[in-house]
Amino acid sequence: MASRDELKRILRKDILDIHGIAAITGMSRSSINTLLVRRSAGFPDPIYETSGDHRHPVRLWYRKDVEEWQSKRRSLKGR
Repeated sequence: MASRDELKRILRKDILDIHGIAAITGMSRSSINTLLVRRSAGFPDPIYETSGDHRHPVRLWYRKDVEEWQSKRRSLKGR
């Protein structure tokens, strides 16, 4: 099992929340939420999402999935 420090390092490096996605894509959190609601543009599904009575669910994504999506999106814009 990973130590607490090792887990923190992994989470900081490989896992993003909506704030992290906004930071690396230059998009607003609102725009990212729109992509999620519309289930459009091939945006990756979260690897974890809280459910139930949470007003604002916690969602987490693999950084590489978001970076791949962003790369595809850029190549489509360049056409």
